[in-house]
Amino acid sequence: MATACTAVERGQRKGWRVRGLARLLLGGFVLGGTITASALGAPPVAKMLEYQPRHESAITTPSAAEQASCTVELVKGKTGSGWVLKDAQGKLLRRFYSSDGRSVDTYSYFRDGVEVYREVVSPGSPRPDNFRWFHSGGSKWGVDEDKNGTIDIWKIISPEEVSQEVLKALATRDLSRLEACLLTDADIQALGLPANLADDIRARRKGIKAKFENTISKLTKLNEKVVWLHLETGVPQCIPADTIGSRTDLLKHARGTVLFDAGGSSEWFQLGPMYLVGAAWKLIDAPVPGSGTHLEEKPGTMGLDDPKLAKLVEELTVLDKNQVSPSGEAAVKHYLARADILEKIVALVKPNDRDPWIRQIADSLASAVQAIPGGDATATKRLASLEAQLVQALKGSNLAGYVAFRRMQAEYSARLSQKDIKDFSEIQKDWMTKLTAYVKEYPKGEDTPDAILQLGMACEFLGKEVEAKNWYTNLARNFPDRPQAAKGEGAARRLGLEGEVMTLAGPTLNNPNLPFNIRQLTGKVVLVYYWASWNGQAANDFNKLKSVLESHKGAVELVGVNLDNNAEEARAFLSQHPAPGVQLHTPGGLESQLANQYGVMVLPSLFVVGKDGKCLSKSAQVGTVEEEIKKALGEKADKK
Repeated sequence: MATACTAVERGQRKGWRVRGLARLLLGGFVLGGTITASALGAPPVAKMLEYQPRHESAITTPSAAEQASCTVELVKGKTGSGWVLKDAQGKLLRRFYSSDGRSVDTYSYFRDGVEVYREVVSPGSPRPDNFRWFHSGGSKWGVDEDKNGTIDIWKIISPEEVSQEVLKALATRDLSRLEACLLTDADIQALGLPANLADDIRARRKGIKAKFENTISKLTKLNEKVVWLHLETGVPQCIPADTIGSRTDLLKHARGTVLFDAGGSSEWFQLGPMYLVGAAWKLIDAPVPGSGTHLEEKPGTMGLDDPKLAKLVEELTVLDKNQVSPSGEAAVKHYLARADILEKIVALVKPNDRDPWIRQIADSLASAVQAIPGGDATATKRLASLEAQLVQALKGSNLAGYVAFRRMQAEYSARLSQKDIKDFSEIQKDWMTKLTAYVKEYPKGEDTPDAILQLGMACEFLGKEVEAKNWYTNLARNFPDRPQAAKGEGAARRLGLEGEVMTLAGPTLNNPNLPFNIRQLTGKVVLVYYWASWNGQAANDFNKLKSVLESHKGAVELVGVNLDNNAEEARAFLSQHPAPGVQLHTPGGLESQLANQYGVMVLPSLFVVGKDGKCLSKSAQVGTVEEEIKKALGEKADKK
């Protein structure tokens, strides 16, 4: 259900009509200066959902079918009132509020029930001009000064978010987005910078466009799908006011190195000096490509001005450009060579700058371990040694936890890839023991949600459903802001589903505008089959299920739930392997809303739903489902 809305264009088409929205939402509902319910009732769900964030924000948006279960409720405050939109579980989706009871001036958007983005209309403004991100959405606060729909300045923005904005500016060739991150004349005045420094900053600004275009031309892997990975800045420097003649002490990052993913390989660019103005970090120059020096080099940076270090980084870049298969001896050689270079880099950089390099070592060694069946012994030994060093030096740290989890996963995958596995359950039991120890050692680690999710899965495999449900519930309760929480909550719901009414609604695969709800099939036995085109079992299962439906024509129906990443993949598969019944789809694959609703993690999965809508089996098998159908229909087991 969480969808990333890049809605500047949509906002320009329809979202600027804010006062129009206010009238649509409040027209007929304003009595005595306060929004109140009237004979007209609350605004429609569809109308609430028409309006989307004007800037990128991952929010929860219900599908067309789910909208039927959403509700709109009136909320009142001390000085105003508004409407909130909630999903079937009561989680907030939208909140449109009027502080004066006349027109909407605050638009709040939620993800998993938590506000992550807000738009505010300043007094006298015809449209939203302040944009804020909260909680897992970030910390930014941007202002649209000229009311044209773009952010002109940032009142609050972290160094990491600045680097993300710059990457987006480069990827979309949007110079104005970079310019919003630059130190302005007003900032120079606010900081009271001395004339020489102020003149230098203004001079740099004049060449911004040419530098920006030059960087784009040299970052050959740029595209709109690049993924920001990391910003490395080192410790910020405090420059006393009395040493440079400024009005106040200056907080400054001398430089920043930005790492981003471009389709499976990494690429770098550099940010120049960055100053803190109020609560916003501001740049003074355009980014430049590569991981070498940029503009100036001062103590406290990553030290990439060191010729030896720059040479090693260049070697790493060249190595990454080589195309190599993800498996086989060649892959082992490649990843070990990568780890060799990274270890040399770690030896040269300062301790505070080592974290991202060490993580890359762990990733490279883990990839080498998994590249051949049974695992590579050299890579396994080196990865274990790296973990031991970090546990000794930084016990309980996020970095130690990161490496430990990669080592565990790599060794587990290597064991599963062995040609002759004598006892798979023993491997699962050992995996559970290690995961449990990991969760205890790193209770708040960045990989702990994954560890808990896998503990639940391992317990399920071993038939320990009570323990599995406890782990899933633990995940949803203790990590509500992490994406794994939705999967855990759904899995816990699935484990308690038998004997309960199964709810299932969503857009149909061939006509997304046509919603379907399983309640339409009440009075019939329904088979709910979760599948994806990449699962080799689906084609044969559809043939068998077709035969089952024909044997009980009119009494049994099939609802397929496709978990491909996109609908095109599913449609292409069905054109070659036609399937009976209704087929549902929402984007996102195994992380889609339809998958997370019941925490589906293994495909195919088959549910049997009785005529009364209650789930009879959450783990049926296509080969034996005929017997369960006969029981559900009240037929004798031996009836032909």
